[in-house]
Amino acid sequence: MKKTILAMAMFAIMLGTAACSSKKQDVTTTAATTEATSESTTEEESESTKEDANEEVEEDFMTGEITAINGDILTVKSDDDDSEKNYDLSQAEVTQEFPFSEGDLVEITFPYETTKDPIPVIALDVLESVIGMNTDPSAVGKITEATDTTLTLELEDGESYTISIANAYIVAQNGISVDKEATVTYIGDLDDDAMATKVIMEDSYDTAEADLNAFVGKVVQKEENNIVLESAEGDFFTFVSNDLDFSEYNNGDTLQIFYTGTITEKEIAAEKIEKK
Repeated sequence: MKKTILAMAMFAIMLGTAACSSKKQDVTTTAATTEATSESTTEEESESTKEDANEEVEEDFMTGEITAINGDILTVKSDDDDSEKNYDLSQAEVTQEFPFSEGDLVEITFPYETTKDPIPVIALDVLESVIGMNTDPSAVGKITEATDTTLTLELEDGESYTISIANAYIVAQNGISVDKEATVTYIGDLDDDAMATKVIMEDSYDTAEADLNAFVGKVVQKEENNIVLESAEGDFFTFVSNDLDFSEYNNGDTLQIFYTGTITEKEIAAEKIEKK
């Protein structure tokens, strides 16, 4: 009798163990199946996203002049038919050297046959900048050498250039300092005897004087509404004004003339004169 009871107990234990093993296997199988399904769904979504991203958008382009600026929205008049449309730059790749200005000539790339207003822009290139045409080029770097007439400017790319400063307008709290950063506005070629018209040291970047333009030279000729200055290299620059009195200056005087526009213009608009 005892043997029979013992055998029955052992049989019951074996059945329980088998059931537990089956349940564990079922749970493991279900979890693995769920994980595989999840991974498959994720992969499908990823592939779908890639396909959407790689889908090519047919493009069109136009060239025109900016007539109005309102944040990311530009109004541009087409060169083809003089029509004006609004273009949204919020998602655009923009290539420009100077801030936008009314009158800039731009080339705009946008989705072909889009009906959106404003038109979403894919890319925009500034072909002609009003500010750029009225601004002389400048270079930023560290001054490695300086004399009364020249400075050597090392740019970020490691290239160094020696620039004449004999006629430059200097904006600096402590003069031109070696091993300090400066922004040099110049004319000519940096590789071939460039002449600085303005040198701004880093300690004066945020001053009102840094926003002005001036040229220093000797008077060689004057008339009622214009005066001609000569640079140290023997170049001549004609400054004009209907408001300034040039009669009080004589040939040979060294003047610093503040002007607007670019120093390379045939006639430079004079704003103020200081005798040096």
